[in-house]
Amino acid sequence: MVQEIAIRVRLREQERVGLAEYERIVGSVATVAAVIAWLPTPDAKLVVRGRGAEPVRLETLSYGSTFEMLVVLDQRSAAVERAGAAVAALVESVRHERVADDVAGIAGELDRLDRSAPRGRSVVERSLRSFLEGARADVLARRSTTRLRAAQALLRLAEDGAELVVERVEDALAPVVDEQAVDVLADTGSAVVVEPVDGIGSPEPATSEDRTKDGEAKKAKVSGKQVKAEKSGKDDKSKKDKKDKKDKKAKKAKKAGKAEKDKKHGGKKSKKQ
Repeated sequence: MVQEIAIRVRLREQERVGLAEYERIVGSVATVAAVIAWLPTPDAKLVVRGRGAEPVRLETLSYGSTFEMLVVLDQRSAAVERAGAAVAALVESVRHERVADDVAGIAGELDRLDRSAPRGRSVVERSLRSFLEGARADVLARRSTTRLRAAQALLRLAEDGAELVVERVEDALAPVVDEQAVDVLADTGSAVVVEPVDGIGSPEPATSEDRTKDGEAKKAKVSGKQVKAEKSGKDDKSKKDKKDKKDKKAKKAKKAGKAEKDKKHGGKKSKKQ
């Protein structure tokens, strides 16, 4: 299986990376990746957005003051790999070069890139120098071109002191399956700082013994509810029986009192006659 080409970009000593800065870095890296893929075919049109230009995968990682990004290109050609190595050498050379005067602006910065570019005779190296010279000409002519914007992205990475490493990956589309729990250390509203949590793993699957215990607990719970309902029904029946007996006694006493009263009224009438 032919492995795909990946470019690892590492930026050290970065301040807290906000959303705007993050988008700027991602845009610069994606643009430079498109330039690397285009360098072996300089007669073709340079495209920095769209099919064939954008990377097949892009991952970011931040630890301490280091910001790291892995860009997997949709390329397998050895010529593209050499183009990545040439751009990496160019950025590395700029990192170690001292700039005496920055008054010249973007044209002067592009001159500095051109001076730092590899001086070999390969197609890729000559294409890289021609690309930088053309971007400088666009600046002097005050033209806003795709070539100039791409050169400025390369310039930003060089000024940020980026380190580029060319790698090969076996499966660019493999899903990320490893997960790790984290704790929030600080939340300022604009940024959240987290750290890994040690000792927390995925929950173990329930065993047959656990399932049996859960089943027995559920049965006991249902049985308890049934006993409670039966007891409540018995109590209601007992209260009803007591109430019926009390009513019967009251009716009987009332009936006896009425009979006794009628008897007294009947005795008084017979005495008058």
